[in-house]
Amino acid sequence: MKQVFLSLLRNKLLIILITGIGLFAGLLFTARRPAASQYDATAALSVAFGYDQGQISGSTVISHYSALVTSNRVCEYAASLLEGEGLTGSQIRRMVSISEGNSSYVLRISARSTSPRLAIMVANAVAEGFVAQVSVMTGNRTVRVMDAAVSAGIVDSNRSMSIRLLAPAAAFIIACVLVVLMEMYTRTLRSVKQCVVHEGELLAVIPLPK
Repeated sequence: MKQVFLSLLRNKLLIILITGIGLFAGLLFTARRPAASQYDATAALSVAFGYDQGQISGSTVISHYSALVTSNRVCEYAASLLEGEGLTGSQIRRMVSISEGNSSYVLRISARSTSPRLAIMVANAVAEGFVAQVSVMTGNRTVRVMDAAVSAGIVDSNRSMSIRLLAPAAAFIIACVLVVLMEMYTRTLRSVKQCVVHEGELLAVIPLPK
């Protein structure tokens, strides 16, 4: 371990150089490919109390039918509502995520996009599509849109700073690993102790002729 540490010190300029290259590469990458900010918009659905729900309870709808949010039928329905936006059902499916509210009677549908306007429209369209499909499947208005999405919050998705920090850190680690590997497989003797086989037994050390 001592020899490894000393080898790191001996090659500190090489390590600094490789780390600098990593920093430069990170800065160049983030400068050429700036990350666009993304926005989240959320619409909330709730159990439609007051309607005839038949044998289907509100918690059953939320727990058993929530997977419909990202189904082809719902996403294609939402795409038809947003026909002028040029979105396909597959694109909408990738934009949407779901989460349950504080109770089993609330379901939240979120949409993420680089456009806050589009995030709001997709969240509301998918919410409407979910309500429509559940109505078709259950035969009644079991759920309804409680709160439509009206605004979108910015998501801190700009990874430029992370890349600028991780690139030199990764380069530093790679440089240290390379130096350690070179030290492990070198044929150069750094000290007499490297020639000791057992305590008190020393192999002959013959210097190379100058």
